[in-house]
Amino acid sequence: MKSKFLATLAVALISTALFVACSDDSSSSAANDGDYKREYATAIASGNTMFIGTMSIDHTEDIGEDYVEVGTRSGVIYHDGSLFITDLDIGSVARYALDENNKIGAKQGEITMSGVWANHIFFVNDEKAYLAGMVDSLIIFNPKTMKVTGSIDLSKYKDPTAYAVSPGTGIIVDGRLYVGLLQNVSDYATGDVAEVAIIDVKKDKVLGVAKDKRVAAVGSLDDSQNEAFVEAEGYIYVYSNASWSYAPGQKDGFLRIKVGEKEFDKDYVWNVSDEVSIKDVTKKGVFKYLSPFAKAEGSTVYAYLNVMNDLNKSWDTQQDYYNATCKAVKIDLAKKKMDALPIPYTSAYASYGKYVEEDGNVLFAVSTEKDGNAYYRYDPKKDKAEKIADVEAIPMWIVPLK
Repeated sequence: MKSKFLATLAVALISTALFVACSDDSSSSAANDGDYKREYATAIASGNTMFIGTMSIDHTEDIGEDYVEVGTRSGVIYHDGSLFITDLDIGSVARYALDENNKIGAKQGEITMSGVWANHIFFVNDEKAYLAGMVDSLIIFNPKTMKVTGSIDLSKYKDPTAYAVSPGTGIIVDGRLYVGLLQNVSDYATGDVAEVAIIDVKKDKVLGVAKDKRVAAVGSLDDSQNEAFVEAEGYIYVYSNASWSYAPGQKDGFLRIKVGEKEFDKDYVWNVSDEVSIKDVTKKGVFKYLSPFAKAEGSTVYAYLNVMNDLNKSWDTQQDYYNATCKAVKIDLAKKKMDALPIPYTSAYASYGKYVEEDGNVLFAVSTEKDGNAYYRYDPKKDKAEKIADVEAIPMWIVPLK
């Protein structure tokens, strides 16, 4: 889901100079003497700045005390005992060490691509990964050394009407990377056709590109957790948010590809805005879009559904993103079923935050207009949710540090 309160993206599509700046400089983390273990990485929003740090649900009063300050657009990924923080305003991906309590430590290395929005990392192993974003290619790098080792040129797949073909959200399954290709015809409009490039991760070779006109481009640009692609029961489900309504006439919804194949399943499509109706939440035929997903058992995922149009609200200004228009939902992708959960409406800021715990319960970040900010835990067996912690800052991602 695109956070439209963020500043307008200015992309310089040039032959980008890639360089590595390895350093032992400390992050901008504030001093914190707490010796408890932090369980999650998160982001918090504050005006024109974001902060990314680590936190514990049991110590939410400390959120913001251990952080790295970034620009207005960023992402966070955990891998191999470190945090990878993308700062889209300056076009960088940095690796940060974590201590034994998961506090952020020294910057271990950085890749900078000035003017380029790169926000997705696909880890092949501990020494090989792909970096994707608005760059007309997949950058191959070593996540241990943070050195660029190669690239896969995708420019031949660019539509003549687009100024960039951007690899967005994706997933690696059985030695293949399935990654959405977004035809950027403007900063926010990402193409009328679903396109997924299928890449052999051993040979760094494009095996084919699946295309389908039943939904618009799949795979968001600002989903650093790559949650718009979901593997479930032998299929890879992919989601289109129809350019967040910036391209009128585009179709939103889900398609799927059977694992190992290179074409979309012709018998499956789920157009969410057209088909989903939830009593007292949304009607069929009203545009709505989903935040990134948290995967549970089978073909079940959890997300927030933004029903701003149903509530007769708009997203014209930054202030609009404090409006509580996102409803927590449980989704069965195979059965095409969506149910609202007993959790308060939240703002778009917090709608990124959800995580399925090992026992099947689900954590949700919540930011309401009247009751402030909090974390909720939902029990699917009882279909009940309870607030487990208040938090001063607006919470965003919930990324497990394990």
